[in-house]
Formats: sequence, C-alpha cells, structure tokens
Amino acid sequence: MRICLALIVSAIFFTSSAQSVSASVDRDKILLGEQVTLKISLNRINENNFFVATWPQINDTINHAEIVKRAAIDTINVAGNFTYQQNFVITSFDSGRWQLGPFNFIIQEKSTGKKIQLQTPPLYLTVLPVDVSSLKEYHPIKDIIDVPTGFNWLPVIIAALLVLLIATIAFIIIKRKKKPASQPRPELKGTPLERALKKLKALQQQNLSSTGAIKKFHSDMDDATRQYIEEVTNIKALHLTAGELLPRLKFYMQDAAERNNFSRIFNLNASVKFARYLPGETESKNTLEEIIRIITDIDENINRARTDADRLVPKY
Repeated sequence: MRICLALIVSAIFFTSSAQSVSASVDRDKILLGEQVTLKISLNRINENNFFVATWPQINDTINHAEIVKRAAIDTINVAGNFTYQQNFVITSFDSGRWQLGPFNFIIQEKSTGKKIQLQTPPLYLTVLPVDVSSLKEYHPIKDIIDVPTGFNWLPVIIAALLVLLIATIAFIIIKRKKKPASQPRPELKGTPLERALKKLKALQQQNLSSTGAIKKFHSDMDDATRQYIEEVTNIKALHLTAGELLPRLKFYMQDAAERNNFSRIFNLNASVKFARYLPGETESKNTLEEIIRIITDIDENINRARTDADRLVPKY
C-alpha cells in the first residue's frame, strides 16, 4: 500500500551556531516521470554582519534529473535573522538511485571581507520503473461473427461531402481574413546592460526646458531601468510598483544605503510621471547619472556571483 504522507528527506550542515544551509526533497522515491520538489535554504543570516556572495546556480539537468520549474529566491525575516530559500520542481525518466548535490553557498563578512563557504551534504533520489504487472484486460475475447460482404458506400459519400463542405468554408474564411505575414522578432544586440546604458546615455543629450520634456525624461529613465532588471533577474519589473519591486531586488543589492537610494529614485520617477513633483534639469540629470551607476554595480554583482558559482558548484 502506497504511503499517503510525503516523506521529507533533509540534509542540514551547521558551520556555526548562527548560519546554516539545508537541502531537502519532499519524497525520496518516485516513479518514472513523477515530480518532486527540491528546496535549498540559507538560514539565520544577520544582514548587519554578513551578505550572500554566492548562491548555488543549478543547471537544468542534475545527474539524471531534470528541472521542470524553478521559483524565485524567497526571503524570510525572523527577528533580524534572514532566511533565503528557493524551490525547484524536478523529475527523472531514468530509473536508479541518483545523487543530488552537494550545493555550495558563500557568505561574506562585511567588517573583514572574509568569505565563508557552506555546503549541504548530498541528497539521494530513487526513481522506480512503472509497475505494469497489475494491469488487466478490459474487454473479453469475443466469438467470431459474420460480417456482410457487400461494401456500404453511404458512409464514404457522406464523409466526402463533409470534407468538401469544410474545405469550401475554410477557403472562404481564409480568403476574406487573410492575415499579413508575421514580422520576425528583431534580434537583440549586446548585453542587457549595454542596451540599458545606450538608452540611458541617450537621455543625457535631451533638452529639459519644458514640463513635458521632464516628464518624458523620467518616464523613459524608469522604463529603461525596469527593462534591464527584468532581463537580468526574470523579475516582472515592468508590471510591479516600486514598493513591490524593491524587496525582490534585495538579493542583488546587498548594500542597504544603495537600496534606499534606488527606492528614492523610483519614487521620484513615479512622482514626476503622475505630476506630483517637477524637478529641475540639474536634479533630473543627476538622478540619471545615479541610475547608471547603480545598474552598473548590480550587473557587476550578478556577473561575480555567476563566476563564483561556475567555479564552486560541481558539474553533473
């Protein structure tokens, strides 16, 4: 009898009384093609003393297992200690017992710059072949029956008339509503940062002598920044308010002062777009220079994290 309750298999590695990492799957045995949830966590991080330098970059295929869906990194704050966690839905089409992990994290001490590597013990997932031994025949064997020898043309004639009618209707509809040929999607050139900087630096040449020009300047600045964030983080930045967007950027912007500055700029752009505030040309241009600096720093942090992950995470 199959057990209804999910089996939680966890591996937790403590490096000190403060920080820990964990990895778990909600079941350690599945049938071919079934799905299981893998969760990795970095626990009890005091952001006054540490920040996350490297998060595990897990490939789409992990040792005979495939990533079906990966969720965004969630942040939980409990009395000033932060827990970061990420879920992955995985499956496998190869029977056997497969190792998942270990998964490597790196945190860095803010005061000394010292890096601490945390590693989870490996997990094991058993993939079982599908059991077909219990299948039964649904239809009994019947006796031989006589069939008429003459061919009945009526169904063939009816089917031919229906096909002709459907073809005629389809031809008329297509002829009346012929759609223009779809245009190929333009090929994007350069990296997301290069495309964003090109748009932002073009704004530096604009004349901000009118109210309309200032509003368009801040609207274009906001759109270019959000487009860059959406491309490099997969966060739906174009559809989020500043209050919804900033918490999701916490992993990519470890410095609290820089996050506050970024929040101030987003709120300024929103105030200008909705006619609640009209800055001068100098303030607008200074805001643009600050945005360029911040997204350049974000890009450097992301590239550094990916480089560290490629060097530290085992390949499967």
